[in-house]
Amino acid sequence: MNLPAYSEGLEHTYAFGRFAVTEALQRRPADVACVLWHGAMPAAQAEAVRAAAARAGVACLRDDATVTRLRRKANVFCLAQVSKRPERLQADADHVLMLRPSHPGNVGSAIRSMVAFGFLDLALVAPAVDPWGAYVVRASVGLRFALRCQTFDSLGGYLDEFGESSASARTLYHLDAAGQHELDSVRFRSPLALVFGPEWQDSAAGAGPDPRLERSLTVRIPQGNQVESLNLATSISIVTYRASRSALS
Repeated sequence: MNLPAYSEGLEHTYAFGRFAVTEALQRRPADVACVLWHGAMPAAQAEAVRAAAARAGVACLRDDATVTRLRRKANVFCLAQVSKRPERLQADADHVLMLRPSHPGNVGSAIRSMVAFGFLDLALVAPAVDPWGAYVVRASVGLRFALRCQTFDSLGGYLDEFGESSASARTLYHLDAAGQHELDSVRFRSPLALVFGPEWQDSAAGAGPDPRLERSLTVRIPQGNQVESLNLATSISIVTYRASRSALS
Protein backbone atom coordinates (compact mmCIF):
# COMPACT_ATOMS: atom_id res chain seq x y z
CA MET A 1 0.00 0.00 0.00
CA ASN A 2 1.38 3.40 -0.94
CA LEU A 3 1.03 5.24 2.36
CA PRO A 4 3.34 8.21 3.00
CA ALA A 5 5.50 8.60 6.09
CA TYR A 6 3.77 10.73 8.71
CA SER A 7 4.01 14.51 8.53
CA GLU A 8 1.98 17.20 10.24
CA GLY A 9 0.36 18.29 6.98
CA LEU A 10 -1.27 14.92 6.34
CA GLU A 11 -4.99 14.49 6.92
CA HIS A 12 -4.33 11.28 8.82
CA THR A 13 -2.03 9.93 11.49
CA TYR A 14 -0.81 6.42 12.31
CA ALA A 15 -1.37 4.27 15.37
CA PHE A 16 1.60 1.91 15.70
CA GLY A 17 1.47 -1.31 17.73
CA ARG A 18 -1.43 -3.52 18.69
CA PHE A 19 -2.45 -1.56 21.81
CA ALA A 20 -2.66 1.74 19.92
CA VAL A 21 -4.41 0.06 16.99
CA THR A 22 -6.97 -1.53 19.30
CA GLU A 23 -7.67 1.81 21.04
CA ALA A 24 -8.23 3.49 17.67
CA LEU A 25 -10.62 0.73 16.59
CA GLN A 26 -12.57 0.83 19.84
CA ARG A 27 -12.75 4.59 20.36
CA ARG A 28 -12.86 6.04 16.84
CA PRO A 29 -13.76 3.24 14.44
CA ALA A 30 -15.28 5.63 11.90
CA ASP A 31 -11.91 7.40 11.61
CA VAL A 32 -9.86 4.26 10.93
CA ALA A 33 -9.29 3.82 7.20
CA CYS A 34 -7.44 0.51 7.42
CA VAL A 35 -5.28 -1.71 9.60
CA LEU A 36 -2.09 -3.28 8.26
CA TRP A 37 -0.22 -6.13 9.92
CA HIS A 38 3.13 -7.85 9.40
CA GLY A 39 3.58 -11.58 8.91
CA ALA A 40 6.08 -11.71 11.77
CA MET A 41 3.37 -10.70 14.23
CA PRO A 42 2.70 -13.47 16.78
CA ALA A 43 -0.32 -15.45 15.66
CA ALA A 44 -2.47 -14.80 18.72
CA GLN A 45 -1.82 -11.05 18.53
CA ALA A 46 -2.56 -10.95 14.81
CA GLU A 47 -5.82 -12.80 15.35
CA ALA A 48 -6.85 -10.36 18.10
CA VAL A 49 -6.14 -7.36 15.88
CA ARG A 50 -8.01 -8.89 12.94
CA ALA A 51 -10.97 -9.62 15.20
CA ALA A 52 -11.01 -6.05 16.55
CA ALA A 53 -10.92 -4.68 13.00
CA ALA A 54 -13.75 -6.98 11.96
CA ARG A 55 -15.91 -5.81 14.88
CA ALA A 56 -15.26 -2.20 13.84
CA GLY A 57 -15.98 -2.93 10.19
CA VAL A 58 -12.45 -1.89 9.15
CA ALA A 59 -10.34 -3.55 6.46
CA CYS A 60 -7.37 -5.43 7.93
CA LEU A 61 -4.65 -6.43 5.49
CA ARG A 62 -1.29 -8.13 5.68
CA ASP A 63 1.30 -5.76 4.19
CA ASP A 64 4.81 -6.54 5.38
CA ALA A 65 6.48 -3.97 3.14
CA THR A 66 4.39 -1.00 4.25
CA VAL A 67 4.58 -1.85 7.95
CA THR A 68 8.37 -2.26 7.67
CA ARG A 69 8.73 1.03 5.79
CA LEU A 70 6.62 3.15 8.13
CA ARG A 71 7.53 1.75 11.55
CA ARG A 72 10.46 3.07 13.57
CA LYS A 73 11.05 -0.07 15.63
CA ALA A 74 11.39 -3.65 14.44
CA ASN A 75 9.07 -4.95 17.16
CA VAL A 76 6.09 -3.03 15.75
CA PHE A 77 3.99 -5.45 13.73
CA CYS A 78 0.84 -3.51 12.91
CA LEU A 79 -0.50 -0.03 12.29
CA ALA A 80 -3.77 1.77 11.70
CA GLN A 81 -4.29 4.71 9.39
CA VAL A 82 -6.54 7.13 11.32
CA SER A 83 -8.13 10.29 9.95
CA LYS A 84 -7.57 13.44 11.95
CA ARG A 85 -10.64 15.33 13.07
CA PRO A 86 -11.13 18.93 14.28
CA GLU A 87 -11.38 18.93 18.06
CA ARG A 88 -12.61 21.55 20.50
CA LEU A 89 -12.44 21.42 24.26
CA GLN A 90 -15.66 20.71 26.10
CA ALA A 91 -16.73 23.94 27.78
CA ASP A 92 -18.07 22.43 30.99
CA ALA A 93 -15.26 19.88 31.47
CA ASP A 94 -12.05 20.11 33.49
CA HIS A 95 -8.98 20.86 31.36
CA VAL A 96 -5.26 20.21 31.46
CA LEU A 97 -3.26 22.99 29.80
CA MET A 98 0.37 22.58 28.71
CA LEU A 99 2.38 25.69 27.91
CA ARG A 100 4.71 25.17 24.96
CA PRO A 101 5.26 21.40 25.38
CA SER A 102 8.20 20.32 23.26
CA HIS A 103 8.62 16.58 23.85
CA PRO A 104 6.07 14.25 22.21
CA GLY A 105 6.93 11.41 24.58
CA ASN A 106 6.06 13.56 27.58
CA VAL A 107 2.78 14.63 26.01
CA GLY A 108 1.86 11.05 25.13
CA SER A 109 2.70 9.79 28.62
CA ALA A 110 0.74 12.65 30.18
CA ILE A 111 -2.29 11.73 28.07
CA ARG A 112 -2.24 8.22 29.55
CA SER A 113 -2.44 9.66 33.07
CA MET A 114 -5.10 12.18 32.10
CA VAL A 115 -7.40 9.49 30.74
CA ALA A 116 -6.71 7.23 33.71
CA PHE A 117 -7.87 9.94 36.11
CA GLY A 118 -10.82 11.23 34.11
CA PHE A 119 -9.39 14.29 32.33
CA LEU A 120 -10.47 14.16 28.69
CA ASP A 121 -9.72 17.71 27.49
CA LEU A 122 -6.16 18.85 26.72
CA ALA A 123 -5.16 22.38 25.71
CA LEU A 124 -1.76 23.04 24.15
CA VAL A 125 -0.31 26.54 23.86
CA ALA A 126 1.96 27.06 20.86
CA PRO A 127 4.71 26.54 20.04
CA ALA A 128 3.85 22.95 20.83
CA VAL A 129 4.28 19.42 19.56
CA ASP A 130 1.92 18.11 16.92
CA PRO A 131 -0.85 16.48 18.99
CA TRP A 132 -1.55 14.07 16.14
CA GLY A 133 2.10 13.10 15.77
CA ALA A 134 2.64 9.38 15.49
CA TYR A 135 5.07 9.46 18.44
CA VAL A 136 2.46 11.18 20.64
CA VAL A 137 -0.08 8.52 19.66
CA ARG A 138 2.39 5.72 20.34
CA ALA A 139 3.55 7.13 23.69
CA SER A 140 -0.08 7.46 24.75
CA VAL A 141 -0.62 3.78 23.83
CA GLY A 142 -3.49 4.95 21.64
CA LEU A 143 -5.27 6.89 24.38
CA ARG A 144 -4.82 10.00 22.25
CA PHE A 145 -8.05 8.80 20.65
CA ALA A 146 -9.83 8.92 24.02
CA LEU A 147 -9.67 12.68 24.52
CA ARG A 148 -10.11 16.05 22.86
CA CYS A 149 -7.05 18.19 22.17
CA GLN A 150 -7.07 21.80 21.00
CA THR A 151 -4.01 23.94 20.24
CA PHE A 152 -4.09 27.68 20.92
CA ASP A 153 -1.78 30.27 19.37
CA SER A 154 -1.25 31.87 22.77
CA LEU A 155 -2.18 31.56 26.41
CA GLY A 156 -4.35 34.61 25.91
CA GLY A 157 -6.33 32.76 23.26
CA TYR A 158 -7.16 30.01 25.74
CA LEU A 159 -8.01 32.46 28.52
CA ASP A 160 -10.25 34.51 26.24
CA GLU A 161 -12.35 31.41 25.69
CA PHE A 162 -12.10 29.69 29.07
CA GLY A 163 -10.67 32.23 31.54
CA GLU A 164 -12.29 34.10 34.41
CA SER A 165 -14.16 36.60 32.22
CA SER A 166 -15.43 34.09 29.66
CA ALA A 167 -18.75 32.31 29.42
CA SER A 168 -16.88 29.10 30.31
CA ALA A 169 -15.04 30.55 33.32
CA ARG A 170 -13.02 28.15 35.45
CA THR A 171 -10.52 28.16 38.30
CA LEU A 172 -6.90 28.07 37.16
CA TYR A 173 -4.43 26.02 39.20
CA HIS A 174 -0.92 26.83 38.01
CA LEU A 175 1.74 24.28 38.94
CA ASP A 176 4.92 26.06 39.98
CA ALA A 177 7.91 24.83 42.00
CA ALA A 178 7.60 28.03 44.05
CA GLY A 179 3.80 27.84 44.28
CA GLN A 180 2.07 29.38 47.26
CA HIS A 181 -0.02 26.31 48.12
CA GLU A 182 1.23 22.78 48.71
CA LEU A 183 -0.60 20.20 46.58
CA ASP A 184 -2.04 18.19 49.48
CA SER A 185 -3.66 21.30 50.97
CA VAL A 186 -5.54 22.27 47.81
CA ARG A 187 -9.23 21.49 47.35
CA PHE A 188 -9.81 21.39 43.62
CA ARG A 189 -13.15 22.68 42.39
CA SER A 190 -14.64 22.14 38.95
CA PRO A 191 -14.70 23.45 36.34
CA LEU A 192 -10.96 23.92 36.46
CA ALA A 193 -7.80 24.08 34.40
CA LEU A 194 -4.55 22.55 35.59
CA VAL A 195 -1.77 24.60 34.01
CA PHE A 196 1.71 23.12 33.46
CA GLY A 197 4.90 24.45 31.94
CA PRO A 198 6.59 25.62 30.00
CA GLU A 199 9.15 22.82 30.20
CA TRP A 200 11.81 25.51 30.27
CA GLN A 201 11.83 29.28 30.05
CA ASP A 202 12.71 30.72 26.67
CA SER A 203 12.73 34.47 26.27
CA ALA A 204 12.51 34.05 22.50
CA ALA A 205 9.22 32.15 22.73
CA GLY A 206 7.05 35.21 23.07
CA ALA A 207 5.78 37.79 25.53
CA GLY A 208 5.76 37.39 29.29
CA PRO A 209 3.04 35.66 31.31
CA ASP A 210 -0.55 36.73 30.82
CA PRO A 211 -1.60 38.74 33.90
CA ARG A 212 -4.70 36.58 34.16
CA LEU A 213 -2.50 33.55 34.79
CA GLU A 214 -0.51 35.48 37.37
CA ARG A 215 -3.75 35.87 39.35
CA SER A 216 -4.30 32.10 39.41
CA LEU A 217 -3.82 29.85 42.40
CA THR A 218 -0.24 28.59 42.34
CA VAL A 219 0.43 25.04 43.51
CA ARG A 220 3.66 23.24 44.27
CA ILE A 221 4.35 19.52 44.51
CA PRO A 222 6.31 18.85 47.70
CA GLN A 223 9.59 17.09 47.01
CA GLY A 224 13.06 16.61 48.44
CA ASN A 225 15.91 18.88 47.44
CA GLN A 226 17.85 16.02 45.80
CA VAL A 227 15.89 16.65 42.58
CA GLU A 228 15.66 20.04 40.90
CA SER A 229 12.30 19.35 39.27
CA LEU A 230 9.95 16.65 38.05
CA ASN A 231 9.37 16.24 34.35
CA LEU A 232 6.11 17.28 32.73
CA ALA A 233 4.52 13.85 32.42
CA THR A 234 5.34 12.92 36.02
CA SER A 235 3.93 16.19 37.35
CA ILE A 236 0.72 15.77 35.38
CA SER A 237 0.34 12.20 36.66
CA ILE A 238 0.64 13.32 40.28
CA VAL A 239 -1.64 16.32 40.02
CA THR A 240 -4.40 14.75 37.94
CA TYR A 241 -4.54 11.87 40.41
CA ARG A 242 -4.74 14.28 43.35
CA ALA A 243 -7.34 16.47 41.66
CA SER A 244 -9.49 13.45 40.81
CA ARG A 245 -9.40 12.27 44.44
CA SER A 246 -10.22 15.76 45.71
CA ALA A 247 -13.31 15.88 43.52
CA LEU A 248 -14.54 12.60 45.04
CA SER A 249 -14.05 13.64 48.67
